[in-house]
Amino acid sequence: MKKECTEQDLRELARSAQAVFEAVTLTEAPLCDGWQDDGLRVDYELRNGRVDCVLHRRVEADGKCWELEMCAPLAGNVLPEERMTPRERELCREDMSHDFLTGVYNRRYLETVFAQKLEQCAAQGRKAAVALVSIDNGQKLRDTYGKQLAEEMQNLYRQMPRECITTTGMMRRVPFTLSCGAAGLEEVAAKNWQALYELCDARLREAQNAGGDQMRAE
Repeated sequence: MKKECTEQDLRELARSAQAVFEAVTLTEAPLCDGWQDDGLRVDYELRNGRVDCVLHRRVEADGKCWELEMCAPLAGNVLPEERMTPRERELCREDMSHDFLTGVYNRRYLETVFAQKLEQCAAQGRKAAVALVSIDNGQKLRDTYGKQLAEEMQNLYRQMPRECITTTGMMRRVPFTLSCGAAGLEEVAAKNWQALYELCDARLREAQNAGGDQMRAE
């Protein structure tokens, strides 16, 4: 998609996409930041006993940010609930909620299941907090040591606390630091995942911009 387009261009694209996709929506969205990038985001969702492929794209046009969502069932993957065992349904949901590389919960889980748990905590007056942790200068490490080692670092990091990682074989040979941004529900006016994420993300970027190897929290 061309970088400079108008709202009319997007609406024409949405209309033409209806010939291919089962459902197409175009809605105005918050400014494109945080999770968003220039590419498509692809989700797989279990809906009414079948697996749907949902494509998301955020585009800036006429000074606004728009989200284009296109949905279609996966060919040959109609999965009636009555023909699936409880274990098959569980595995299907687990697969759609975990990152393929690291095995940790993915964005889909955070914006659905985890977000609901946060809202429940807020409604019950319970405390909850989120911490975003990132390897500093990740792209530089990837350029220096290669993609495979960078991915191995991600896998090791999600399995062990930092004090273990820094004394483990490969990590002793690869200098790296971590930054963290953390916040609690009591710090945000809107008691939801999006507000908490944005505050944590701002603190994480503040820590990294200050040189990394730091934590920012209230």
